[in-house]
Amino acid sequence: MRTLPSFVRAATLVGAAAICTAGIAACGSSGGPGGTSGGSGGSSGSASITLGSPGTPPVISGLLPYIAQKQGFYKKYGVNVTIKSFSTGTDATRAVADGQIDAAIMPPAQLMELSAKGVQLVGIQGQEVPDWVVVSTDPSASSCAQLKGKSVSVDAVGGIRYTALSSMLKSCGLTIKDVTPVPLPGNNAPQALIAGQIKVAVLHVNELIDVQKMMGAGKVDIVMKMSQTTPNTMYEMYGALKSNLAKNRKAFVEMVAAQIATLKWMADPANLDKVAQLGTVVGDPADVMKTAMQQYIAMGFWTLDGSGMPQANVQKMIHPHIAVGNLTSSNAPAYAQIVDPSVYSDAAKLVSAG
Repeated sequence: MRTLPSFVRAATLVGAAAICTAGIAACGSSGGPGGTSGGSGGSSGSASITLGSPGTPPVISGLLPYIAQKQGFYKKYGVNVTIKSFSTGTDATRAVADGQIDAAIMPPAQLMELSAKGVQLVGIQGQEVPDWVVVSTDPSASSCAQLKGKSVSVDAVGGIRYTALSSMLKSCGLTIKDVTPVPLPGNNAPQALIAGQIKVAVLHVNELIDVQKMMGAGKVDIVMKMSQTTPNTMYEMYGALKSNLAKNRKAFVEMVAAQIATLKWMADPANLDKVAQLGTVVGDPADVMKTAMQQYIAMGFWTLDGSGMPQANVQKMIHPHIAVGNLTSSNAPAYAQIVDPSVYSDAAKLVSAG
C-alpha cells in the first residue's frame, strides 16, 4: 500500500508537501520547495546544480535523478546535484524561471507557455512517452464521453496531469470545461481513489498498479491512455534558463551524462530488483515497482537512445496549445528556441568515452 498521509489532510492542504521519504530531508510550504536531498557526493571542487523534482514523495518522473544520486552516477561524472522536491512540476518550473534553482523536470506545455512570455527556458533532455491513464471506479464513467460533468483529479490547474487530461478529452470531442478538475498534487490521488473520496483520476502506471492491487480485480476501469489518444507527443523535459546553461554548461553536460548512464543501468534486467527497491521512494512497495518498472522499460518511458525531445513530438504539442489559446501563432516558440540538443550530444560522448 502507498505510504501516504490521510487524504483529508492532503485535500485540505492542496498544493502542500505532504510527507518526506528516503532521500528527502525536509518538507516545505505549499507550492514551494518540498524538501532537499543531499548532494550527490562529488568532491568539493565539483560543479553544483540544484534540480527541482515533482512530488513529495517524488512521482515516477523524479525516480531517474534519485537513482542517479543513490547509485553514485552524478559523483562519477563530477557534478554535485542537489534534488529539491516541489509539490508539482509546475511549481518546480516556476522556481527555475524565478532563478531560485538551476533546473527542473518540467511539463513541456509550461516551458512553452513561459517561453512565449519571454522567459528564456530551454530543454536539454526529455521523455517523449507519457504514461498517463485516466481511470475510474464509477461504473457510469467508464468511457471518455461519460466523463462529461464528472470530477477528475489532476495535480494542479494548468499542471501536467491537467494538460494530459485536456489532451485526452479531445479524443471524444470533450474539453477540460466539460469536467471538474480536482487538484491533488503529487501522489495523493491514488490514496483518495482507494479511499473512495474521488472516483476518476489521472494516474501514472505505477499508481494504477498499486490502486488495482489494493482495490482488487475488476474495481478500476481504464478509461483511456494518453499513449493511445495522443501518440507521438511529449511527457517531460529537463529544463533550465538559457543564461544559467551558458554559465554552467559543463555541469549540465555532466548531469545529463550521469542520467544517460543511470538509464542504461536501470534498463539492465540484472538490476531490476535493485531498481524496484530504490523505486519505493515514490511511495509504492517493491513488488508494485518491480511490475511497474518492467512495464515502463517495455513502453520506452525513459528514452534510452536519444535526447527524448524529437522535433516532431515537440511541435505536435505546440499546435494544440495555439488552438486552445494558450499560445498564439505569433508568440509560439520554435523548436530551436526551446530545445538545445547539443547538451545531450556532448553528454552521450562523455558516456561513450567511459
